[in-house]
Amino acid sequence: MPSTAPVAVGGDANIPLMRRLGVIALGAVLVLPLAAAANDIDLPELGIRLAALPSAATKPQVTEAAQTPTGYGAVTHLGAAVLNIYREDDPVPSGSDVADPHYRALLDRRYPGGVESQTLGAPTSLGGHSAWTVVDARQQSSSEHTRYTCLAYVIVDGHLYRLVVTADGSPARPPEFDALVKALSGVSFEPVQRPNPG
Repeated sequence: MPSTAPVAVGGDANIPLMRRLGVIALGAVLVLPLAAAANDIDLPELGIRLAALPSAATKPQVTEAAQTPTGYGAVTHLGAAVLNIYREDDPVPSGSDVADPHYRALLDRRYPGGVESQTLGAPTSLGGHSAWTVVDARQQSSSEHTRYTCLAYVIVDGHLYRLVVTADGSPARPPEFDALVKALSGVSFEPVQRPNPG
């Protein structure tokens, strides 16, 4: 006759299982903040922190732009998607507001070839600041690919930030695009810190 495993009787039967679950839960609570911290990226030259950047994204490369308008930019890649952040050095004119279509028309002329923000988009919030965001999908004329774009303008401490996520996809939108767009929700702004020249 086959024997069966002994069965515990009484209130103490689940204590070993509860201890194991407690240790697993405690381990998760202690390790998850460390995993999240690995995705926090500071870009002091731009005065920005990316708190939700996917860990598979490349380290953002920060460069000083000699183009007009002058400023600092950062680029990071995640598979087929690219996040490009630009902060203009010159302060915006007094009274500038990204919600104003006339101001956005000026930005469309300043940054040609992208998505038109004058008549498209909606007011949003980015890092606790009023922003204007446009999400667009356009068929590329020379291929079967679709260009997906998420463009956000925000003014922080009198300076314009332009944040753009782009990706080409066929037939569907790349999941990396969605991941970088979601990362924009973790953006926060800090005082700009740049090394002293020379």
